[in-house]
Amino acid sequence: MVKTIPPLWRDADAYVQLTQDPRIAKFWGHAPVYCYLAKIPLFVGEHWERFRGQPPVPRTIQSQPALTDSGIAFLIAAQHLGLAFAALLFITTVTRLFWIRLLLGLIWATTALFYTFAHCVGSETLSLILVVWLAARAVRLVQPDAEPLWTDWYYFAALLLISMLTRDLNVFLVALLPLAFLFGRVLPGGAQRPFLQNLVTATAIGLACIAIAPTVPENLARKTKLLPHSRFGYTFLWRLHSLSDLPPDKRASLVRKVSKRAPTEQVRRLIELYGQLMSEQSDPLDATSFGNRAIALYGGNAHWLELEAGLKQMAVAFLWPPTPELVNVITADFVAPLKLPPTEVSDYLFDTTAFYFSHQDGLPDLAHLSTYQGGATIETIQALRSEHRYFRLWEGLTYRAAVAIWIGALLALAWVARRRRLRIAATAGLTAAFVLVGLAQFAAACVVHDYEPRFCLPMWQLLLLSLFLLLGNLLDCLASARSVPE
Repeated sequence: MVKTIPPLWRDADAYVQLTQDPRIAKFWGHAPVYCYLAKIPLFVGEHWERFRGQPPVPRTIQSQPALTDSGIAFLIAAQHLGLAFAALLFITTVTRLFWIRLLLGLIWATTALFYTFAHCVGSETLSLILVVWLAARAVRLVQPDAEPLWTDWYYFAALLLISMLTRDLNVFLVALLPLAFLFGRVLPGGAQRPFLQNLVTATAIGLACIAIAPTVPENLARKTKLLPHSRFGYTFLWRLHSLSDLPPDKRASLVRKVSKRAPTEQVRRLIELYGQLMSEQSDPLDATSFGNRAIALYGGNAHWLELEAGLKQMAVAFLWPPTPELVNVITADFVAPLKLPPTEVSDYLFDTTAFYFSHQDGLPDLAHLSTYQGGATIETIQALRSEHRYFRLWEGLTYRAAVAIWIGALLALAWVARRRRLRIAATAGLTAAFVLVGLAQFAAACVVHDYEPRFCLPMWQLLLLSLFLLLGNLLDCLASARSVPE
């Protein structure tokens, strides 16, 4: 991929994360860790090109490292190395036998989903790497043959916190270990361990990370006027895009119903304004154009904080109690991707890379990069996914089929472990927790935003990690009569 595929881009989000001050990026709703870490290879790349005597590249923000081909190459290389390191940790944790590790490594290498994100600029890439690393630590913590050391708990807590500061929806990862310990306790053959102590410790770590995570960007931005704030209401405007598909009479009825729930007169007028603008145009309402009209209800641009609070109250009015119209579209967005293969997610990154060509004025610092040089067009970039067979290897595997394989692997492991009197409850509990947390992340994304293929990444990633864990333990059971290394 490094040789044949140019660096991919997660559209305007990645551009903001790399070119803006991280505090400004957080102000616009981006988690801070990737915004800071990505500056390091960009800084090195910029100075490397200066050292080689190359002319400075044009840029719009002078205070940030420039976007250079060298800097992007260093960033992509770091991401691939990070994924390789995390995969190595995970595979060596789920099995102790070399030939099984080799087999799992070869299967892992065929998953274009992981490597396409590693080849893409954007915070989802760092999230993917950290989740693999976190999963490896979780496997160590639930092993039945030894109690975890206090250093193992601190290690897991640090990774969990960093993951939450990389992607907001990673907050669901706090449920990973509590669910694993609960399932491991109630399943037949549960390990004889201090269950309550481990459950309380895992829960306390999760709650502490939830409490600490919001304070980090607040402290970073303490001396600026760009204090972090909730963008939930603004994000929810994309979920309301689905209302444009309703017949006008049903849409008007829904707006009237929801406006009666508004806690204040301003929020009621905000909801009515949204309904009015939707009735004036057939396309989904642009969130920016709506925001420009809505700010007048709050007294002008100086009152944007009040508008953000009003948008949040507006979102709550639509969501609670749930309206049948929204429940139907959320359910449809959740169910439809279960019938799709992981290639839909990796293909999406080629579309977001081509996003530049229709938004060149808003992304000026990308024009000189190799991705968009050499006659590159929307068509040539989108054609890359069909020109390389690698991106089609898993095209025939839908999520539902993968779940069926997961169930079969789990039953096979339970049968083999029962015959050999081995304890696999902890492994079974963790694999179930992986799958449920991934689905919960995807479901939450469907609630607050209309469907985008990238939202499927957590559910696919955690399901695949669960499958690798089951496969590693199953092959260990078949290859040795020793206790299963979970």
